[in-house]
Amino acid sequence: MPSAPLFDLRVTHDYYADLRCSDFAIVPSAPTEAAMARLRLTHKSFADRIRVFAELDAKGAAIAAAAAPVSLDFALQPRGSGYAAITRLSDLAQQPAPLFTNDGVAPADPLPLRLTTRRATARESLLVSTPATVEPFVLAGTPLDGTTPADVTVAGAGPVKSVIPASKRLTIDTSAVPRGTAFQVTYPVRAAMPRGALAEIALTLNAPLLKPMPAPRAFLISLNSADSRWAYYVVTDFSGDLSTLGVVDASPGNGPRAISVSDAGRTELTAATASLDPAGTDLLRRYPGRRVMRLISDAPIPARDAPLAALELRLNNTALLTRLPNPPPDRLVLLQTDAAAPRQMVRYQVLSL
Repeated sequence: MPSAPLFDLRVTHDYYADLRCSDFAIVPSAPTEAAMARLRLTHKSFADRIRVFAELDAKGAAIAAAAAPVSLDFALQPRGSGYAAITRLSDLAQQPAPLFTNDGVAPADPLPLRLTTRRATARESLLVSTPATVEPFVLAGTPLDGTTPADVTVAGAGPVKSVIPASKRLTIDTSAVPRGTAFQVTYPVRAAMPRGALAEIALTLNAPLLKPMPAPRAFLISLNSADSRWAYYVVTDFSGDLSTLGVVDASPGNGPRAISVSDAGRTELTAATASLDPAGTDLLRRYPGRRVMRLISDAPIPARDAPLAALELRLNNTALLTRLPNPPPDRLVLLQTDAAAPRQMVRYQVLSL
């Protein structure tokens, strides 16, 4: 039977100039593999995407269209650990079970999938021991963080009065229920994730989405770059004035500069000023008798595959070093600039002068 490409499911990442991200594999769940075989759907994997093909009937329509709407689930599986250093994971971390879906998203092509969470519930039977307006119970499972009494449903007893997810404790009004009566509670829990998956993907395909087009549609899983302040540590024997030492973006033109270092970001490290900076402390230990200057950028800088190629180390606006190496994405240190400042994670590079 003939077939036609139906859609691409693609991972994009603004770390890469062309947005093509090969850091992940898109893997169909076992139920989805079975459903695709039954519906005459196949897929082919590429570096940054999978393409789904539909087998066609004699009229050129997708056989799967007769079963619309069709639900397909996939796992976003990292191919290695490098993604963690370049990806802003905070958005995913806010979701108990991260899920990218087209559900609730206005039709478009390409269509960026919406990040949400997969929801799950647990149901337990409890036994009334001492009927009261606030009888305490301990659950076998762990309610989702942030669960409130309104999130818990009860069948066979009164309403939930309080719930403490961390300790699995809740109180229920059992004043109208005889001692020894069993009843049920249902509450939200963290959904199980596929082993090793960063997130899941759930597509709901209605009849129009199961109709082959001249070019396959695209669903996008859009990931964003991690951003952090940069720190340059300058190790030097120079004994003169370093109060104007700084890192400058010397790119031609009058466009915005990728990095700036103000006076507040410049510190000469000593045993006292480096006490809250593990990288600075290590450099002072490794280079006794030499000066160590720390230059921290004024603002976070997004991680990018293409380096900033026009950075210069300057003193009194005179270039001392050009084409500075960028801090690698995985070279990170958690530091405080002083005891009153919050801790911050910075990417850093060491220069010798």
